[in-house]
Amino acid sequence: MMAATPDGPLASMGTGGFGIPGRWFSDDVRPPGLEAKTGIVGSWNGDAYGVADGNLLVGWSTGGKFGAPNDPLWSVHDVRTGKLRASMICAHDVAASDEARDYPVITSPDGRYLAAGPVVFDLKRGKGTCLEGDGDRKTIALAAIRDDGTAYGAVLGKSAAASGSEAVVAELDLATGAGEPKVLDAGVRVPYLTSVEGSGLFLDRDADENVRVSLRRER
Repeated sequence: MMAATPDGPLASMGTGGFGIPGRWFSDDVRPPGLEAKTGIVGSWNGDAYGVADGNLLVGWSTGGKFGAPNDPLWSVHDVRTGKLRASMICAHDVAASDEARDYPVITSPDGRYLAAGPVVFDLKRGKGTCLEGDGDRKTIALAAIRDDGTAYGAVLGKSAAASGSEAVVAELDLATGAGEPKVLDAGVRVPYLTSVEGSGLFLDRDADENVRVSLRRER
């Protein structure tokens, strides 16, 4: 079971497929143009990734050629009805339903924006933004989103992981989608959660590695 709803539990099958028993099944809400089943054994297409604020994030196979898969399609559905709210092609790999997730599903306080790492949706406009790296462009994994569309995330790269240095933090404007991500100064902390009024909840560790929780108001 992935989530509890007023209409019953959202169940996800380990071999693909998901839904609320007696209400709807993933094949009924599959985005147009996708095959119902995938793989050699013909598993149901569609892996439920996670739920947040009444919305379900799903990854779908789009097929492939000569053994190489095409970029997957990501979609957001109303968790109670399965109704499709938005979709896009994004090269971020889809984890099987029984595998661990790389990133949590997060939303802005008002629910307009939803993201899981580099997979981002503006549900008001019904549009998606893919922040997965491609060529010289590095992946940005979002950590928090404000109601005005300001988002904060980590710029992922092999160099930081290899050296053990702090991740580079960037700020993006999801409302307009204009401009390049703005890299913030070293040592800047991003909020774990943001509030409707703009305040931020921060998690950090002190010198003794104890977790420190702080709430900071917007200046």
